[in-house]
Amino acid sequence: MAGQIDDIKARVDIVDLVSEYIRLKQTGTNWRALCPFHNEKSPSFMVSRDKQIWHCFGCNEGGDIFTFVQKMDNIEFPEALRLLAQKAGVKLIDQDPKMSSQRNRLMDSLVLTTKFWHQNLVEAAAGQKARDYLAKRGVSEKMIEEFKLGYAPDSWDNLIKFLKSQKYSDQEIFLAGLSVKKDRGIDFYDRFRDRLMFPINDFHGNPIGFSGRTLKADEVGGKYINTPQTLVYNKSLAIFNLDKAKQEIKKKNYAILVEGQMDVLAVFAAGYENVIASSGTALSLDQLKILKRYTNNLAISFDTDAAGQSAAKRGIDLALGEEVNVKVIVVPGGKDPDECIRHNINDWHSAVKNAKSIMEYYFDETFKKYDLKQVEGKKAAAKILLTAISKLGNKIEQTHWLQQLSEAINVPVDILRESLNQGEAKPAAPSNVGVKLKVAQPRSLNEMMAEQILAIGLKYPDNLPYIIDNLPVDLITDESLKQLYKQLIVYYTKNISGEINSFNYPEFSIQLKADNFSQLADKLVLLAEKDFFDFEPQVVGVELIKIVTSLKRAYYQSQLKDIEQRIKQEEKNKQSGEIENLNDEFNKIISQLQNLE
Repeated sequence: MAGQIDDIKARVDIVDLVSEYIRLKQTGTNWRALCPFHNEKSPSFMVSRDKQIWHCFGCNEGGDIFTFVQKMDNIEFPEALRLLAQKAGVKLIDQDPKMSSQRNRLMDSLVLTTKFWHQNLVEAAAGQKARDYLAKRGVSEKMIEEFKLGYAPDSWDNLIKFLKSQKYSDQEIFLAGLSVKKDRGIDFYDRFRDRLMFPINDFHGNPIGFSGRTLKADEVGGKYINTPQTLVYNKSLAIFNLDKAKQEIKKKNYAILVEGQMDVLAVFAAGYENVIASSGTALSLDQLKILKRYTNNLAISFDTDAAGQSAAKRGIDLALGEEVNVKVIVVPGGKDPDECIRHNINDWHSAVKNAKSIMEYYFDETFKKYDLKQVEGKKAAAKILLTAISKLGNKIEQTHWLQQLSEAINVPVDILRESLNQGEAKPAAPSNVGVKLKVAQPRSLNEMMAEQILAIGLKYPDNLPYIIDNLPVDLITDESLKQLYKQLIVYYTKNISGEINSFNYPEFSIQLKADNFSQLADKLVLLAEKDFFDFEPQVVGVELIKIVTSLKRAYYQSQLKDIEQRIKQEEKNKQSGEIENLNDEFNKIISQLQNLE
């Protein structure tokens, strides 16, 4: 298994992998970004292509491609191994039964189901009605293949029989969301019957669930039914077509959000590959946080019916609170994107080109409804628009739209702001559903400065003589950093005879692996590259002297406080001899502090 892991690491570049999840910006020889694992305003997340590692200096998380995928996708190592093996084109040879986890079994069953239903659609006689429906809707064979559309036959156990023939149990089929347990007894039946099937993929393109559209004109119940919540499918995290759209979203720096799968197919075929859908539900906070990895710009085309507008508005409110720039694509005649494109594709091109910012849209629609010359009209318009303005997460943006409203209804901004602050238009309470981000744990000042000193020593080894001559080991309080520093001193003393340029970091790192310190050293080199990548060597030396001096000063001041407390205690105990010793120690430290100055 170790050989397979090394093979995967050799084939999957960490920068390319992380770039699929978040936007990276090159900084010197490395890449940086806002950390996806904790809230921060300035980027402290670093990725090294040379060392194939990542580390956040804000929340202190770090690791390799496996740990990154585990944290981002909230999965265990077996699932990360499976996913990265697929990406690397490495065929796994199971050497450990644990590698075939329940989650992997369910994922494999969904892959088989997708292929089974797709084959039913494109080859089976029973799939003719679904093929006719797609042809009528203008869906090409190319799009059928691209999205792996399928057909679930009108049968109670067609899929169950197939999956059982592939050695899957009733329980596994049920846990994958593909069957329903009968009201009486222990038997199961197919969840999806006589439906056009849309696979819903995860970020990597693996099917995790399905949306099935009925092909019966008199179907009782919803037009669409979706996979229920399962071990692998969470509807508040799933975004239809994100796996295909993510790179185009990053490239164009905006995403088009439509309501349904048929809309996605039509818009995608029209040349807008940055299109996604929330599958008929309001956009969730979790989905927004995922989208913000790729862009802060969202263009929404929602249905004009009440349900469509209501769902869209809930998503828009959340987006504004997250400071996402939202535009509205107004489709002529109130059509949905699919119908618009089939009727006249140029109307769709024009609608996308002329998309309005959400606040412009709200203002235009509101001013159409009310007479702003009348006081009642002003009050009604202000109530609606103040509610919208209150949802904005940025105060500067709020002020801009308050000024626009002020000019439109001839009411001073201060009055409008007072109404806003009094809660006439309070923003909705934040959703308690969302990605649980790690709260960065505070670290001691000594630890942070020791990290920087050792980082400079490892990255810029011509500074090692100064560090070793001026920083006693005992002044470092963190045990891991202290042990690494000891090893650095030993290596320096044994291997360098006045020629500091002969310091060989890769050789030193190999030596550290035996004591499990190489990852810490790699992290520190990354820290130096983050903080000093554009500094001239002499400037790095000056900064080093400042940091060493600051660490010493902080350490000595901490020692003085400790001695003061001990003296007070000994005074209570009336131990004059011990007090005298403590006073001598106190004076020595005072002298050391004075020498620093």
